[in-house]
Amino acid sequence: MTKVRTLLVDDNRPFLILARHLLAGFSEIEIVGEAYDGEEAVRMSETLKPQLIIMDLAMPNMGGLQATRLIKAQDAPPVVVIASHYDDAAHREFVAQVGAEGFINKRSYENDVIVIVRRMLKEISDA
Repeated sequence: MTKVRTLLVDDNRPFLILARHLLAGFSEIEIVGEAYDGEEAVRMSETLKPQLIIMDLAMPNMGGLQATRLIKAQDAPPVVVIASHYDDAAHREFVAQVGAEGFINKRSYENDVIVIVRRMLKEISDA
């Protein structure tokens, strides 16, 4: 079975630990790296070539929206899912406008990440 190369991006290290723990149950997922802000995410996306990035919306230096826009301009960009506590129509619209394929509310991350990742895995394998 091919594993989906995944990059986790969040400035909150305890949240990254939780995300890594939750995704460890997916045999289809290989965590290839962690980034702590958008600038690092853009660089790591370019070098690690992940197929999936799960990224925080609000981070220092460069947020998830700007990072997603830059990542989506790369050759063969990965699927990007934005995770945030800011869950309203405006933020979801911003996420869609920059090209992210999904959104996870951090308040329900534990339940939603499973659904979103399975959907993204299906889309990646169908591509």
